[in-house]
Amino acid sequence: MTAFDRLARFEEFDGHRSPVLRWRPRGTARAQAVFFPPFGDEMNQSRRMYRLTAEALATRGIAACVFDVLGTGDSSADFSAATVSAWLDDGRRMLGEAQRENVPLILIGCRLGVALAVKASESLSRPALLLVGWAPVLQGSQQLSGLLRAAKIARMNRPEASDPKAQWAAGEPGWLAGYPVSPVLARQLETFDATGAPNASRAVLYELRAVQNETPVDASEALRGRALNWTSHGTVTEAIALPGPAFWNVADFVDVPQLVEATVAAAVAATCDL
Repeated sequence: MTAFDRLARFEEFDGHRSPVLRWRPRGTARAQAVFFPPFGDEMNQSRRMYRLTAEALATRGIAACVFDVLGTGDSSADFSAATVSAWLDDGRRMLGEAQRENVPLILIGCRLGVALAVKASESLSRPALLLVGWAPVLQGSQQLSGLLRAAKIARMNRPEASDPKAQWAAGEPGWLAGYPVSPVLARQLETFDATGAPNASRAVLYELRAVQNETPVDASEALRGRALNWTSHGTVTEAIALPGPAFWNVADFVDVPQLVEATVAAAVAATCDL
């Protein structure tokens, strides 16, 4: 018998219905973790890692929830209606609901989901206990430029494919990695900036590095700089590198147990400090 209950239901958001998955420990929860999804197919590839982490947290007495933002996953809205502002509204709704349970909050995001968690945290009436970022992308322009580079390379082999920038200029959605990105979403991604410190007491930012021969890995200078900046602005932040594949960008689902274990350990340690 598991030490937690798993609940799944569709809930009403502003402008759409989306599934919300919840893991609740059998006893009193010591904290509540809210997972923020990454962009596009990275979200699909992250689902299993989110589930494994949520289950592991629930066995340690920490409730967890995973949800689909507007236009993604099993949301009733189409992706062409998706905007960063709508995603932030969905995130704020989930945080507001979680905060009403009157337990400390833990925010967890992967890639652009880290940026959504950081910005959504600004709506909290009291700081989150902890923010955990997996391979953080804190500026939407970084996500957008990567997608545009991939689209440009693809057009070299398919000259008939449309240029997303030309489609946006014409007021039409541009297709990026199989998703119809609207002109509004493209503009909002271009200006989306979550580099400022989150409304959280502590943060841990993880990078994953492919290594050979068990060579020790160190966090990049950029990630260490972000940790120092956030710490100087009141959010005590660690930058940690772990060996492992970029699970959000592979053809098959890949588990990274060391990332799950590190995330759970950070969450448990944060709750032990209460």
